[in-house]
Amino acid sequence: MSSYKRILDGQDYWDECFPLHITREREAFALPLHLHTFIELQYVAEGKGFHYIGDDRIVVEKGDLFMIPIGTEHVYRPSSPSAKDELIVYNCLFDERLPRQLALAYPLPAELSVMLAANRQRYLQYKDLQATARQLFEAMHQEYCARQPGFEAVLYAQLTRLLVYLYRLETSPPQGLPEATGIGAILAYIDRHYHQSITLTQAAQLISTSSSNMQKQFKQVTGQTFTEYIQNVRIKKSIELLGQSVFSIQEIANRVGYRDLKFFHALFKKKTGYSPARYRARIKSIYVDQRN
Repeated sequence: MSSYKRILDGQDYWDECFPLHITREREAFALPLHLHTFIELQYVAEGKGFHYIGDDRIVVEKGDLFMIPIGTEHVYRPSSPSAKDELIVYNCLFDERLPRQLALAYPLPAELSVMLAANRQRYLQYKDLQATARQLFEAMHQEYCARQPGFEAVLYAQLTRLLVYLYRLETSPPQGLPEATGIGAILAYIDRHYHQSITLTQAAQLISTSSSNMQKQFKQVTGQTFTEYIQNVRIKKSIELLGQSVFSIQEIANRVGYRDLKFFHALFKKKTGYSPARYRARIKSIYVDQRN
């Protein structure tokens, strides 16, 4: 890969008075990799293709939802250059300072600002199982294009809804899946036993299928591998403990299933962009700012 990096700057998309930009794009096969100086929320609306992001190559389809941090190199490409293989993506771009401005009007969860932090090193990926994000992106794009009087206020309110939806996806397991059978049963089991060792073989036995078939189903439903999902659940639980308890970092690591503190530190920083101690300090400072 060339050392040259294409950088997209927010100033090319908005003015300081309204730092928000929304598009609906048909992705081209020959688009170059790029990174940007703003936060980007993206929703795959139609078609299938690939998302090249960081060191990953992800197969994407309708319902895939991403939060792209500042400085993360990525690009979408359809399955082939053929016109029949289209890939349509909604893009919501906004200045990193905008969520802090929204928090002055709405009591946003403190952890949300950490999810959107400028120094975050890892993108977030979700499955929009209930089409909630699709409805929000469609409404925001329509509002942005129509630009009727007061559209800025409407878009800020809709962006707030979208950010809270992302926060709920990040802190809660997928909703609407039956717990009794299938992947729903595995998700429920993980939520109850995340602090214990859970293997792929054990999970497959819960629904009487092979490990390879279960892994395929799991990725289709959650958008994550089995290991990634368990790691994310454990990190979410540790975040709750960091903000709501006086447990030491070692105690929290143990409570979410990690005995190796060094591994826990490395995983936590990879997922959040912060060490556990810095994350706890940041949450406390945000709570203080909100009370003041």
